[in-house]
Amino acid sequence: MTKAKVEAALNDKEGLYPKRWGSDFYHHYKEDIALFAEMGFKTFRLSIAWSRIFPKGDETQPNEEGLAFYDAVFDELNKYGIEPLVTLSHYETPIHLALEYGGWKDRRVIGFFECYVWTVFERYKNKVKYWLTFNEINIMGISGYVSGGLLFEDRKQNF
Repeated sequence: MTKAKVEAALNDKEGLYPKRWGSDFYHHYKEDIALFAEMGFKTFRLSIAWSRIFPKGDETQPNEEGLAFYDAVFDELNKYGIEPLVTLSHYETPIHLALEYGGWKDRRVIGFFECYVWTVFERYKNKVKYWLTFNEINIMGISGYVSGGLLFEDRKQNF
């Protein structure tokens, strides 16, 4: 993935990417969790979107609206006795970090990630017991952009 390809995708008004359709958990989490509880499940794996907490990824202050959303989700899970299992990074490195820093190739991104992690650890320390750092960390070598926001301007892709 190159910077030019990312910018073309972001500016594409006709295609599906990056404007994906999904289950719209953001607006339907209460009914989704109620159905989940009705099925008898006791653990719910979800990811916190780094860009919902720090929209660009390199801010010094978190987005309170994003934090409040996850407070509400964790409270809803708790209401039904469901334990959250939270992934901190699940294919969603903030796009600004990919375009401005080259993703995880720039060591400054480690500090930005650390800021994000400590923010959510502190905020949700009484709501979340189980944390996963990276979803499928081994995928970085196969699909560096998807998993780490890595842009390769001069690298030949063989897949």
